[in-house]
Amino acid sequence: MGPVRHVTLAVAAAFTLAVSAAFTLAIPGAANAAPSTWGDDCPSSYFCVWDGYSGTGHICKWQDDSFNWYEECSWADTSYPKSVYNHGTSGLGVHIYRYPGMESQIGNCVTKGKKVNLAGNYFIGSHEWNCY
Repeated sequence: MGPVRHVTLAVAAAFTLAVSAAFTLAIPGAANAAPSTWGDDCPSSYFCVWDGYSGTGHICKWQDDSFNWYEECSWADTSYPKSVYNHGTSGLGVHIYRYPGMESQIGNCVTKGKKVNLAGNYFIGSHEWNCY
């Protein structure tokens, strides 16, 4: 009976080691599993824009129209905006424009609650809350 018991203990020890290793590997993954999500830093009633995709990176935010992003957003003239979020509460959507002064509209209305990843290969100069 000695050899059987020795094998059983070896299998139990190997199983315990495997389970322990699995939990050790899972713990670091769980710590990294909570990245910032869309809108965490975009207050209610604001139109927000980031220089990273999916609401990541540096943010600029406005409650009103912006005639000139280059004067109001610290990175607008050096980094392409890559994501926008209309977290407004009025029901209005936002049009974005390539140039200051609401010139050369880009794309469609960003409606209330909409989160959009942009192409990320152009600058934006202004925006206006004026659509549905």
